[in-house]
Amino acid sequence: MNIETAQLDHAREIMGWFPDKESVVRWGSPYMKYPLCEETFLGDIHWGELASRIAYAEDGRLLGFGQFFLKLGRCHLARLVINPQLRGRGLGEEFVASLMKHASGQLDTEKFSLFVMTANKPAYNAYKSLGFELATYPIGDPQLEDCVFMIADWAEE
Repeated sequence: MNIETAQLDHAREIMGWFPDKESVVRWGSPYMKYPLCEETFLGDIHWGELASRIAYAEDGRLLGFGQFFLKLGRCHLARLVINPQLRGRGLGEEFVASLMKHASGQLDTEKFSLFVMTANKPAYNAYKSLGFELATYPIGDPQLEDCVFMIADWAEE
């Protein structure tokens, strides 16, 4: 799976993957503004401030999107999403593993963290299969309802 820098057209396409407020909150947190519009969406995902990456299929179809940055000594993965038309095919695990490999090279770390909404069982299970474990957030509680913090020490095999 190829990982590339996300472009503005990708962000616009990804906006369409969230048909309602529930899907936006499950993906981006309760802090995301809804309804989505380009200006607030780009602001809420810190477009241009965080490393934003995509994966795409050989036919050019956008497969997934995610962001990463250094946080508390770990590569923090954020706003991970798979194209809704392609879910249920194991792409989530493949995408996150590819993004971890890419990000570890960019940030020179094999320690990762992420947040996931507990209602998002497919994502939670994918992260568990990649070695992520529940952890206490190290510097106070971000107070996100129904959200857990996970960490993993990972090295490509």
